[in-house]
Amino acid sequence: MMVKAFGEVMMRLEVPEHLKLEQAHTLHVSYTGTGVNVLSALSRYGHQTSLITRLPQNSLGDAAMSSIQSLGISTQDISRGGDYLGKYFFERGYSVRPTKVTYTNRQESSFCTSSLTDYDLENSLKNTSLIHFCGITLAMSEHIRNIALKVAQKAKALGITIVFDCNYRPKLWKDQTDQARRFYEAMLQLTDICFMTEKDAILLLGFKTEEVDKQAQLEDVLPQVADKFKIGTIAGTMRKEKAANQTIQGFIYHLSSFAYSRQYVYKTLDRIGGGDGFASGVMHGILKSFSTQDMIEYAAAAGVLAHTTHGDAPICSMEEVWQLVKNDIGEGIER
Repeated sequence: MMVKAFGEVMMRLEVPEHLKLEQAHTLHVSYTGTGVNVLSALSRYGHQTSLITRLPQNSLGDAAMSSIQSLGISTQDISRGGDYLGKYFFERGYSVRPTKVTYTNRQESSFCTSSLTDYDLENSLKNTSLIHFCGITLAMSEHIRNIALKVAQKAKALGITIVFDCNYRPKLWKDQTDQARRFYEAMLQLTDICFMTEKDAILLLGFKTEEVDKQAQLEDVLPQVADKFKIGTIAGTMRKEKAANQTIQGFIYHLSSFAYSRQYVYKTLDRIGGGDGFASGVMHGILKSFSTQDMIEYAAAAGVLAHTTHGDAPICSMEEVWQLVKNDIGEGIER
């Protein structure tokens, strides 16, 4: 059985070192996306993976296909057509200057202009145990969110486990909160494993709490979400920034109880893809029937390691993740 994801592939154009875009004369090219990132990690953990998407029928599409294959992800379910890839320019921040991401060509991309008939779902969803969707896909357009919902409905009818990462981005929805809530609720009705925070539940979905503390809020509202939408597993992370360091702790609501990972304090090399690393750890734990505590410890460690490697796609092995879980990482050179 395979693990799959439905979503967009983007071209990442990274400004070298810590230059601003207007200073740069060269850019580093890579190919990424939430589905790509999650499947990259799961491939490293020994799972068979495949991406369901659409890429342009040109050299850009060929390059993206090659990159996806290099991550151990099958391209058997990729449709070809159209002319464009969505792109984003990545400027790495420094000190008080934040990291900056600038998007372009997303609405014109082969994925965002695709039709449901571009995907051979009868074959793509065969032998599939689990499929991942991202909330950013829902924000792209009415057209593409309807397609995503129909793919999820088809998968659910076939008994496939549905994974949904809320990834709610208010800026992408352009103040269309009511519309966002409607589509999120439709997707959550189909969801078995969800990634969200207490902010998603309160600000987007409208759940109420009298609690003030972050942990108390999530322990109040996430069971309400699970009960309303019949979701078996909800997970996420609690983050804090302390000077140059990040502090992160994973949480999971699974089998009607909460569990927490230990806290990690670390420095970030590349922020993008860390949440996907965490999500892949939970999915791996579900697929391998880990205990709840092992699952959240593994997921948190996977997310932390994803912050320490260059590029969006998590590339650390199971052995590296378990080493961090067991605190078996030295400060010197591994020989």
